[in-house]
Amino acid sequence: MEYMKALVKTAPDHAEIQKIPIPECGSGEVLVRVRSAALCGTDLHILAWNSWAQNSGIKFPFILGHECSGDIVATGDESGNSLKVGDKVAVETHVPCGRCDQCLNGEQHICNNLRIFGVHMNGCFAEYSVVPALCARKIPDAVTYDIGSMMEPIGTSFRAVQEAQVAGLSVLVVGCGPIGLFAVASASTLGAERIIAADVSSQRLEIAGEMGADIIIDPLREDILQNILNQTNGYGVDVIIEASGNSSALKQSFQLLRKGGTIAMVGLPEQPVELEIGRDIVFKEAKIMGIHGRRMFGTWSKVERLLKAGKLYVEPAITHRFSLDGWQEGVQLAKSGHGCKIIFQP
Repeated sequence: MEYMKALVKTAPDHAEIQKIPIPECGSGEVLVRVRSAALCGTDLHILAWNSWAQNSGIKFPFILGHECSGDIVATGDESGNSLKVGDKVAVETHVPCGRCDQCLNGEQHICNNLRIFGVHMNGCFAEYSVVPALCARKIPDAVTYDIGSMMEPIGTSFRAVQEAQVAGLSVLVVGCGPIGLFAVASASTLGAERIIAADVSSQRLEIAGEMGADIIIDPLREDILQNILNQTNGYGVDVIIEASGNSSALKQSFQLLRKGGTIAMVGLPEQPVELEIGRDIVFKEAKIMGIHGRRMFGTWSKVERLLKAGKLYVEPAITHRFSLDGWQEGVQLAKSGHGCKIIFQP
């Protein structure tokens, strides 16, 4: 029996590197040799075992991680004629049932019976990972493993920006973690007239500038409301991508939005948010969109083509790389806000 290294969550308050047998893939599955795996905010929630994690349906023990890319080394029965050993793939984390009304009407990403790779099943912080064949997406050779491991969050940000129809409009990205930074890059690619990035981290604001932001704002150092009004002739911005997950920032975002503007909500506040519905939504005729992941697989196709063509610039978001043994240092960096996208290379 062959063994592999994996980061296993064994209890609410414990995770550790273990040597466990390399799994075998079954019907409708593929076995992937993981080359790059990216740390996500969801992984931090699970490690901290916050209220979201406690109510997410996780069962112990399980292998952490859900953003990855690698090479297929084995396929199970009915894995799909398009997938074969040697294929370079990235992984879609939404695992739809294929039977509910959402799935049958082109909304697999919000399947009524949705399961999440790396949450409701073993994930990818390991040398090998069993992946549902439906979720293994072949990617071009021109897309590196590190970029491939970020296809999932890139796709979420790209979809938010695309559906907000930003071409020729002013865009404010609130929160410059990985999702926010990918939104900045996507807004630049899709032709936004002006991109404003707001965050409390000077490092992340600097990266936002590299990825296409025209204006950067630190709300702790300056009056963001006055600054936005000055930048927009007193009207407010056309589009806001809310990626901070901060309740206060989300509430203030509605004040920064112009009448008739659009706000795409991607971040997940941990606390309830009180809004002035009349002032901030009804009288403004504000358009509000919730964005939960990517469309399967329309979003992926567009992102793949843009990455392959070199027209979607995301590399600066990667700030650190570690072996799997360095997972604790990577997690601490992510929690501190000093790092941005952290890649594990098992």
